[in-house]
Amino acid sequence: MIYEIFQILLWVTAIMLFISGIDDLYLDVLYWLQRRKYKKKLPDFSEMFDKEEKPIAVFLGAWRESSVIGRTLSYAIRNLNYGNFRFFVGVYPNDPDTLRVVQEISRKDSRVIPCVNSQNGPTTKADNLNSMFAGVIEYEKRYGQFEVILVHDAEDFIHPNSLKLYNFLLGYKGYHAVQIPVIPIKSSLGKLFHRTYCDAFAEVHTKDMIVRQAMGTFIPFAGTGMGFHRKTFNYLEKYNWDLERAKMHINDSDDPFDTESKRDVISEAESKFSEEDFTFSNDESQRSSIYINETSYHDDPFSSLNDEYIQPGSKKVPDSIKGYTFMFLAMVIGWVSFLIYTGNIEAQQNVITGSEIIEKLNLKPSDANANENTENVKLEKEINSSRVIKDDIISVSNGFSDEKYNVLYIKDKNNNFVIQESVWGTETGAQNRLEVLNTTGYFSKRKVEIQTVNNNGRLLFKVLISSYGTIDQARSDISKIKQPVQ
Repeated sequence: MIYEIFQILLWVTAIMLFISGIDDLYLDVLYWLQRRKYKKKLPDFSEMFDKEEKPIAVFLGAWRESSVIGRTLSYAIRNLNYGNFRFFVGVYPNDPDTLRVVQEISRKDSRVIPCVNSQNGPTTKADNLNSMFAGVIEYEKRYGQFEVILVHDAEDFIHPNSLKLYNFLLGYKGYHAVQIPVIPIKSSLGKLFHRTYCDAFAEVHTKDMIVRQAMGTFIPFAGTGMGFHRKTFNYLEKYNWDLERAKMHINDSDDPFDTESKRDVISEAESKFSEEDFTFSNDESQRSSIYINETSYHDDPFSSLNDEYIQPGSKKVPDSIKGYTFMFLAMVIGWVSFLIYTGNIEAQQNVITGSEIIEKLNLKPSDANANENTENVKLEKEINSSRVIKDDIISVSNGFSDEKYNVLYIKDKNNNFVIQESVWGTETGAQNRLEVLNTTGYFSKRKVEIQTVNNNGRLLFKVLISSYGTIDQARSDISKIKQPVQ
């Protein structure tokens, strides 16, 4: 019973995994078909490092992030291959630990600017971003507008060259917004949920985004690792402001049914933006930087993401991935083989096709769950005479034993012969055997059934094939599916 329950659960799980994996398979196929098309759409990055650095504002929202915000800022300030940037860190007045860390780094490096929210936290990420954007506006009133605005999380390790990429794509290639892949770094503790999240996130950002861009479809932003051209925010500010004024004018109109004039007012408000020429300047002089890195994290987290060796003497990353993949597949195949081998033989008999049918039908006396006719002779036959009729057919008390094919021929009440093909200790085994016999198609005109008998308190399940006029007819059919016993 336990084995049957396990088998049902296994099938249910397999079906659910198959259904849930259809969409993954679809994306995998598209990825392999579209990756070349994706590469052709990518701009030429050869000139990325030669472009003049445009001013970039980086948003970092922080609520109770005192344990990681210092590491994030220290690593970025020390390692970013970019100079013209400012960090705007959104903090809350009721989070003194995070505020203290940010202010300490800000005093040592002027490029880190705390933006204290007017409300106690936590509020929402949108509210925190609005607080940082208000800080950007105040900063720009004195020093001029930024060209690019980035959004990152407080625990991010920002790639040293990522700002070069944003500067190139948003500042020179004319993109309005860019989402670059975000690869989570696995913790040294290797927690199950953390690593599962990392794998799922990496799958989306290294494969799904490629498929979406290659197909020219919608690409969702991740809330981190995303950059916008400053004019995008200018558009939202002016468009929403003029549109709100236009709507107020319409609401104050005496003629509520004058839809034509309403459209003209809104159209005029929209057209004003397209004619606007937003200028850009940044007059703040570059100050000398004082770097701080007082955290326990000193290694480069991106060294394991390139094609170089992880450590001296170790394998390259792609080779390691292949090794882990093959090891995982070997474990799965090994476990499946083990379950099939150690499981009930009757489960194996459900899956037979083609030339395997004859081989499966030829049960051997050594089969674990089948009490074949060699054993049947001991359990239920009383041989009164050992007279050989012909070709190893021996007369026994309840019929004739075919020693060549290891079956019994039993006479029924109509003096016809019934083949006792096998005897099983479990009903499931007999049912599986019956299905196998029906699969061959040799007995489509015969009746194949199971007969239950009680042998000294033990239930036995006989598989019977009926009926035949002569033993020769019965033997002719049984010889099609069984090989002679050696």
